Amino acid sequence: MLSLWKNGGIESSLGWLVRMTDIASRNRSSRRALSSAKAALALAGAFWLFGLIPPARSAPDPAKPCPPIEFLQGRFWRNFRLQDFALHGVIESERESYPIQLILHDRKMIYDFENPPFQVRVEIQPERSIIERRRQKREPWQPVSGRARMSPILDTDITYEDLCLDFMRWERIRPLGTDHVKTLTAWAFDAVPPPGTSAYAKVRYWIAAEYYALLRADGYNGAGELIKRLEVNGVQRIGEAYVIKEMQVSSFDPKKESSSRTLINIRRGEALPPEARRVPSGTGARCRRPPNVASRLGD
Repeated sequence: MLSLWKNGGIESSLGWLVRMTDIASRNRSSRRALSSAKAALALAGAFWLFGLIPPARSAPDPAKPCPPIEFLQGRFWRNFRLQDFALHGVIESERESYPIQLILHDRKMIYDFENPPFQVRVEIQPERSIIERRRQKREPWQPVSGRARMSPILDTDITYEDLCLDFMRWERIRPLGTDHVKTLTAWAFDAVPPPGTSAYAKVRYWIAAEYYALLRADGYNGAGELIKRLEVNGVQRIGEAYVIKEMQVSSFDPKKESSSRTLINIRRGEALPPEARRVPSGTGARCRRPPNVASRLGD
């Protein structure tokens, strides 16, 4: 969720989207703004970006069937492209507050925690996601794999798995029918992971019928109980693009009937200059960045 997208979008405020749609019909500049607006609303490339619903489960209508999942996956991955931006904000868990900078480029992201120093790099491709981490910016990147992907990042409610959108690639996907999320028409699916590969026994997710983008995803345990959810609280405009302003990731413990939450607030951002728009792939690679970015991420 924090991602700026070039195409596709997730709804965070229907009235705002309608206003953008009306403006876009008037001139070419506004059409470009609408594209960025749709993109920012999708935001599924970084965290699970989806609208929070009341605790009661939604009820997709099986009488209104979904298009083939292969078609929807193709459109989703075609639209999944991040704009070249550096975003600055804070992630607040129940106990700590972490200043963070997020570097975005195409399908790649670097999450740079300032205190304590800690970095996570993720590349999301249709075939797989690659996620790595390191404590110090001069250290080599270390892959995160196996059960380590299910562990939380620092003391937040966000896990490494949550950054990877793995459920979009799982083979066991069952269409549930047509539903509505914040008044938007959406197609709902249940996805089941291969054994031992996920902290979730099932993920239910919704794809916007108009934008072919991820609107919502809920993670469940083996008993069918909700254990993870995220809420988008607002968006903001940075230049010609739209980006998340605040979102909330919530974890639930059905046995203790307790929950915790992590708030992500983006306070400012700027477009990366052309020379900074190469986020490296593979462990140990480096990329050039402007001074204010390089000072945090380290070349």
